[in-house]
Formats: sequence, structure tokens, C-alpha cells
Amino acid sequence: MAKDCASVVEIENGRIRSVTSAQWQCQRCTLLNDNQFHRCQVCESPRHTRIPTVLDVEPGNDPSMAGDSAVAISRPEANCSAASKSVGAGRNKNNNNSTLSAPNGSVNHAPLTTEDLRSLGINDRQTATACEDNEWQCPSCTFRFNPSWSNRCETCGKGKTSTEKGSHLGSERQRTAGQHSISCTPKSNVSNTGPESTLHGKSWECSRCTFRNVDSAMSCSMCTYVKSIPASETWQCSQCTLENLSSDAVCNACLKPKDSGEGSAGKQPVRSLGSLSAVCSISQSQRDPYKSGQKDELRSHDGESCLVEDIRRLEEKEASELRMAIIAHCKQHGDVFVDDQFPPAPKSLHLDPKKPFCSQQIFWRRPQQIISREEMRLPWVVCRTPLPEDISQGTLGNCWFLSALAVLAEKRHLVEHLVLTDSISKEGVYQVRLCKDGLWKTVLIDDLLPCYANGELIFSKARRKQLWVPLIEKAMAKLHGSYEALVAGKCIEGLSTLTGAPCESISLQGDGSHGEETCPDVIWAKLLSFRDLKFLMGASCGGGSMRVNSEDFQQMGLRARHAYSILDVQDIEGNKLIQLRNPWGRFSWTGKWSDGSSAWQKVSKESRQRFIAMGEEHGVFWMEFEDLIRYFDSIDVCKIRPDWHEFRIKGLFPCHGLQAAQVIKLTVFQTTDVDLCLFQEGSRGESATKHPVDLCLVVLRETRYPQKVSVGSLVTHSPRQLHGCVVCSHIFSPGEYLLVPFAFGHWDSGMETSDSQQPSYVVAVHSAKKVNVCDSLFDRQNVLADTLIQLAVAKGSREQLRQGVTAYTLMSGWAGSIFVVENLLPDQAVQVKCDCTQSSNVISTRGTLETRDVVPPYHRQAIMILSHLERTQPYHVSRRLIHRTMRGYQPLADWAPHPYHQAFHFPEITPHTAPLHAPRVVIA
Repeated sequence: MAKDCASVVEIENGRIRSVTSAQWQCQRCTLLNDNQFHRCQVCESPRHTRIPTVLDVEPGNDPSMAGDSAVAISRPEANCSAASKSVGAGRNKNNNNSTLSAPNGSVNHAPLTTEDLRSLGINDRQTATACEDNEWQCPSCTFRFNPSWSNRCETCGKGKTSTEKGSHLGSERQRTAGQHSISCTPKSNVSNTGPESTLHGKSWECSRCTFRNVDSAMSCSMCTYVKSIPASETWQCSQCTLENLSSDAVCNACLKPKDSGEGSAGKQPVRSLGSLSAVCSISQSQRDPYKSGQKDELRSHDGESCLVEDIRRLEEKEASELRMAIIAHCKQHGDVFVDDQFPPAPKSLHLDPKKPFCSQQIFWRRPQQIISREEMRLPWVVCRTPLPEDISQGTLGNCWFLSALAVLAEKRHLVEHLVLTDSISKEGVYQVRLCKDGLWKTVLIDDLLPCYANGELIFSKARRKQLWVPLIEKAMAKLHGSYEALVAGKCIEGLSTLTGAPCESISLQGDGSHGEETCPDVIWAKLLSFRDLKFLMGASCGGGSMRVNSEDFQQMGLRARHAYSILDVQDIEGNKLIQLRNPWGRFSWTGKWSDGSSAWQKVSKESRQRFIAMGEEHGVFWMEFEDLIRYFDSIDVCKIRPDWHEFRIKGLFPCHGLQAAQVIKLTVFQTTDVDLCLFQEGSRGESATKHPVDLCLVVLRETRYPQKVSVGSLVTHSPRQLHGCVVCSHIFSPGEYLLVPFAFGHWDSGMETSDSQQPSYVVAVHSAKKVNVCDSLFDRQNVLADTLIQLAVAKGSREQLRQGVTAYTLMSGWAGSIFVVENLLPDQAVQVKCDCTQSSNVISTRGTLETRDVVPPYHRQAIMILSHLERTQPYHVSRRLIHRTMRGYQPLADWAPHPYHQAFHFPEITPHTAPLHAPRVVIA
């Protein structure tokens, strides 16, 4: 093989000359690349290409041409005996002899003089013509300028067959060399299959890049976009709904055989296999409005994130149109609106109407019928300058929600963004915008509110005859099915629902064994930073795993299992103090730094006047940070930033290996802060019987070799937890990244599971600058195994079993455990026994707590994945590893029970478990 040399063709005074350096110039984007690269580092075009650097324009046809013009057509550089040279020509607009003709679709090159050829190292025209004769065309990508001495295509890497050797370019063309032109005319008895033939033969145009491809190509050879297939040439799998070609006997996704009745009846005339449908083929639900591209440029097909405020305004406009239509209907018929989806009936109050949580009789009344004895003279309004002290909790145990609402009330505009109906509606039509499980929803409600027989509100209320508190509470109740569904919770859930912003919880009681940050100095520094950023914060009192004596808490003026709002964080003359509010509006802290505490005498008069709360009657008080740690179990933080961008994606977790795992591609254009949130369906109301799954979101770099490994190196990850949401934050540099959400607590190693049983999730992408999101990557079969291996190798504890054999373990803080074994021995397989039978409250993706596997040379394998089962109970993991090496790749033999002696894995790795546990080759 001839050694490549970098050659750049330059035009000087109408003549061409060759410049040799240690670089080569891309013919598409003109970037100078080092010789070590075979593809352009910017546009990834192959080094050897036939793309012209300048379009050949006929003289006189372009009015912009004036004076001398030069046209250069560059070709792959190399020795003439191996590949063609770069060619070019200087041409004057008045020289009619230098025109290039292309009779019968032939390809004509610019005129060359003998001096031009010599400057490129070509001694005669016969040699120049022979350079192109020794080329062959690839049958896979139709690239037709591969040198005869090469056995693989320089574009796609596919090999040439015996039939390809006889189809060189030289046998397809007749060439004539004149004084001023080189004309290449195809032979009449040979069909063209290259890009030139698509202009005259049967071809199709790529809808993405407009490149014309030969009809036999199923994807664009330029941008790899999938070809649009007529419905008459496809059939839809009845099991997974994938569109397959008529020639396919089995489904390419689930391998289900084609049924005789499956065809194209009733389908749309033409549909792109790679395009987005307006209706989901799995759930039959409408496409997410964030990606529909039908309403506004904010919701574009390309998945660009949008400003939070722009999305809010757009959705408010759409909601207003619906509200006005309902009001017009009510006026036309003289009716008052009654919400039939959340009617004034017992089922809207109780989870089980046969077991009411409130023994008193309940009446549904409208505002004008509700009695507020202390404020009889005031008229009812929706909002009258919302204040935190306006909120008063009723008989419903939903302080977690009201404490979050009190935090929001510190910023009036946040409350106003929730209740879209800003004035009293005579027709009783109201709308509230909430974010449930990661997706924004506009909830339509009426103004019928639960009351006692005397006309007073039973549940929460707002002082000064305001409706915003009971209206938001009713919208929350409708969202979860009933008022009783709102009982018990954490402030972080309320903050997330009310703001849609990324939220995180800081543990104050953890021992660090589950990955929590418990250093008081670090926590205090975070609180000060959150205050400066104006983030919203709440605190949970006596919750979690704390051992609580309710009487001790009450003596200090606190209520155990209760949520408080954090109003301020201050270092007052060396004293670390936190200001909190009880959403009940009463019962304040009576300990150190309370309003009447002598501790205030230790600070200056100015500090006392500035900071003493004097708000015990409203439940507002100061507390020392040490006491906060003593009586509170966690602090919840809401990172609300209206000038950020967001994008939200829905998906389904696979239950087994036959269901595809979704991968999300994130493209970052500028260095930016990004918060990534992974939500699962909540466990309130009708979903109360569902067990939460172990959420984790992993971010990796996009791989340049997807045919070898489905993901690149690890970038960051969220914790793995049985929570409603997990969050990871990172500063991303420009580039492409893969987001891989996974959960394994529900994984079924042997049974078929329908799509309706798959747990759903939502990924919310929050970024300081605009990013691009693509959520339609389902074609990476081993993405979960590769992701787990990258995660374990990068973050797991490392245990060297012997030279070349290593075990990686993720245990502490991982809601279970992940075990990976790596074998770097060149000629020996490693047999591994993993015994976790002494573990408790965990479940294995392989259906058993004891496994035996053979890991081939230069392979890694995730041998076991354990998931925390019941989150209200602690879990324990005990692992015992035994290994031995065997020459070559031999079965388990005596390590497997009869009759599995010839097996390489026990339990057997089936198609249900292979995407997690199949051995994966080590890529350097």
C-alpha cells in the first residue's frame, strides 16, 4: 500500500501547484486534518472522497463571475499507482475551449495541461486515466472510487466480494482525452449504480439532507437517515408494533413471525420508518406537546430546549382558550360549571368511600355560600397579595404541601403563575397549573369546596377571604384522585409539583452509609449558597428513620412528622441560625434563639432589631443550626430559575431484554450548567399500590464506534434510589452525550410483560443555555450492559482477584448492589461463583441470589444486579466470590448442577437477561 501524503491544491495566477505538508484538507469543510485521522474531525467526511471543492459553473451563466475565475476539483491524494491525484484547472471566462461538457450523463473533469499533470507528479495522460481505471465500487454504500489494491471500502469499511472485483470503474466507462478536456462516457451495456446514475436511474432523495441514493439503499449513504417506505411494502408487528419490510419473515425487534393477516390495510399511504408519529404506537397517546412542533416554534421537531417562561406563557395561552370556551358555553345556557371528572361526591373525598377518613357530614359549597366569620365584610377574591401567613391548614394531614406553598408565597409571582384564573369566575371555572411526576398539567376545576354544615371550610384556607389556597389544594386532590390521597408526604414533593424545578433533599441524619453528605460544615455552606441563589427550601421535622418521642418535640414547640418552611439562613455574629415557619400558623419553637430566648442578648442591639422574628403568633421562629440537625431529618431545596431552559421526555423502563431500552442524546453547544431529573409515577391515589422502582440516571459520552460499544466514557450519574425523583447536576462542555435512565427492581428474568405493565418515567433537562435533545434512540441493544460496566469500573470499589482479573462492586448508597467482573487474561477464561444468599430485602435481575458464569478473555460481565425491594425496611447485602481460571473458553462443568455441565452461565443467560448480563468485550 502506498503511503499517504498530504496534498493541497492551490490556484495561483490561473495555474495549479501542489503543496505537501503533514496534513490533509477535507474536501467538504476544507479543514486541515493530521495524517493520523482517516475522517475529518469536524464534519467526519472520509479522507478519500470525490466531493468537488468548488462547483463547476459554466462561464457566462453566473452573473457574479467577473474577470478570471478558477475551478478546482480535488480528489484523494496518493501515489498515482495507488489512487487518483487532485486535479484542477484555471479557466478564463472568455476561453470557450475550456468548457466542460457531460454528454449522456457522463462525468467530465476540468481541462488539464501537461504542465498541470507534471506538477502533480503525473507524467502522461495515459497514466492519469489508468489511475481511475484501477477503482471499484462498494455494493453497500455505493462509494465507487476505492483503489483496486484495497479489499475494504474506504467509506463504510465493508469488504468487496468476487463479483465486485469485476465491476471496476474502468470497465464501466470509456474515456477520451482531448486537448482541452477529459470526457468519461458510460458504456451503453453497463448500468450505473453510483451517485451519478441516480439522476437518470431509479433513485430516492433523502428528506433530511436531499442526497440522492440508489433505490436499493435502505438508508441515506450521506447522513444515514432511514428511507421512507410505502405502506404497501411494509407490515406491522402485532406484538411490538414495529414497521417491518414485506420481505422480512420475522419482526426485527421482537422476532415474532409475520402473521398471514398482517399487511398494510388501513395504514397511511407513506410513512417514514424513522419519523415521529403524532400518536404513540405503544400507548396510543398524543405526542408530548414539548415535541409536537404543531403549536409554536418553541416546540420544534429537533428537540431544542426552551425558556421556562416561554413555555409557561404558551401553555397559559392555550389554557385560556379552553377556559373562555367553557365560560361561553355556560353563559349561553345559563349554567354554572360543575366538574364531572372530579364531582362533588364522596369518591372525590376518600380513597375508599366505604371507609371515610372524616366522620363528619360534608357539604360542597361555592364561595358566596362559604362562611368566614372573622372577615364578613371582605369580598371573596382569588389573590389579595399572597402571604405565607395567609395559609391555614385544615383537618387534612397535608402539611408537606402547605409548607411548600408557604415557601412559594414568599414570592408572589410564583403563586400567580399557579392559579391561571386571576379573578372570581361567576361561572365557577378555574385552572391551576401543576407539575405531576415531571410533566406540566393544567388542571380544570370548579369552585365547589368541602365545608361543614355551618358553611366553614373543612380543609385548608387562606385568610382575608382568598381562594388561591383551597383552589390549589383542590387541583392537587383532582390530580391524585381524592383529598385523602394528599395525606402525608415530604416538602420536596410539594416544591417539585408547584414549581416543576429540579429539587434535591439533603439528609441531616444519615450516617454516610447510603451516600448521603452529612458533614455539618458542608451542609451549612450549601445552605448559605442556596440562600444567595434565592432557592426555595423546606425542612422535615422528626421524619424518616428518626426515633421520635412526640412529647419531647411538643415540649420544644415542634410537631413531629411535620414539614416546615425555611425562610432565611444567617450567620449572626458567629451564630449559625435558621428561620423557619410552621404552616399551621401556630406552635413555634421555644428553645434557644426563640423570640423570648436569652441567647439574643449575646448579639448586638442592631442584630436583635434586624433579626428577632417576633412572629410566634404566625409560627415563625429562629433556630440554631445544631438544633435543626437534632430535631429535623432532612432539608429540601428547590432550584427555581426562570431564565433557564427546559425539555421533558416521557419513556418506559423495559421489564426484560425483549423490550428496548430508550437512550436520550443530549447535544451541548456551549459550556453550560445542566440539571437532569428522572421521575417515576407517584404512589398516591390509585397508584398507591404500586411499588416504586430504583431510579438511576447515567450520563456518558457518545461513542464514535457504536458498532463495537454502545456508549462512551462515564461523565456523571445520579444516585440510585427508591424515590419519586433523582437528580444529577454537571457542567457540560460542548459535545454529544447519552442519557441512560434505568431501574431494575421490577425486572422480570423469565416472564413476558406487556407494555402496559412497564413503569413509566420522565426525564427533565434543565440548562442555563439552550441544548438539543433527541429521545428516539432504541437501536443500541447492549446499552444497559455497557452502561452498568462503565459505571462500575469508574465508581465501584476495585478488588483484584488475581493478576488480570478484577471485580468491581457498587454497594454503599446504591439501593442494592451491582457486581462486575473483568478478565484481561489473554488466553484464559475466568469462572466466577457469586453467592449473595445471605442478603435480605433485595431482589436479583437473574431470579436468584447465587450465580455462576464464565467470563471469556478480554471481556467484562455484570454478573449480578441486586435492587432494594421494600423501601420502608432496610436492606442488607452479603457477597461471596469464588473464581478459577481455565485454559481457553470452557463450560462450567462441575460448577453447574446436572444437566447443565456444558453451560457457560447458570442460571442461563436468556434473551430476557442478555441485555444486562451478556459478557462484553473490553474496548481499549
